[in-house]
Amino acid sequence: MAWKSLIVVFMGLCLFASSCYPELSVQQYDKLKEDLEKLDEKRVELEQEVASLSTELDVIKEKNTEVRTYIDFLVQLVSTQNTERLLQGEFDTSALVASKEKLLTSAERLKHSEIEYYLSLINPENEAETVGVYYKAIEICLKEIKQELAVKPNGQ
Repeated sequence: MAWKSLIVVFMGLCLFASSCYPELSVQQYDKLKEDLEKLDEKRVELEQEVASLSTELDVIKEKNTEVRTYIDFLVQLVSTQNTERLLQGEFDTSALVASKEKLLTSAERLKHSEIEYYLSLINPENEAETVGVYYKAIEICLKEIKQELAVKPNGQ
């Protein structure tokens, strides 16, 4: 008996709850359906835009990593000339020669064979060539950085 009254009360609550929501007319239903379709189309467009921007961001991050590697190498190369000889207006070949192995190791991270080749030419007996190598390495790095920064994502 208790079960029957419990079922009747439950059905009454369900009917009461369903009567709280007004029914939609056919026009209202169609308008709501149309609005949902438009919103879904907009959502798809936005998802595609997010995917495109995410890809573009990944390309920019990769380029920034490459640029950062060249800048780190340049800082290491230029820091070989922070000596008293430089203050006297002279190029410090001995400091560059002493840093040759570290510079070659850093150049390997750049994966740029031309820079590695020029650094291998550093020679304590040939100061003119060593100075030339120093400036040629700087020139190559600046050219690569400029090239990386000049390329716009998505061909813009």
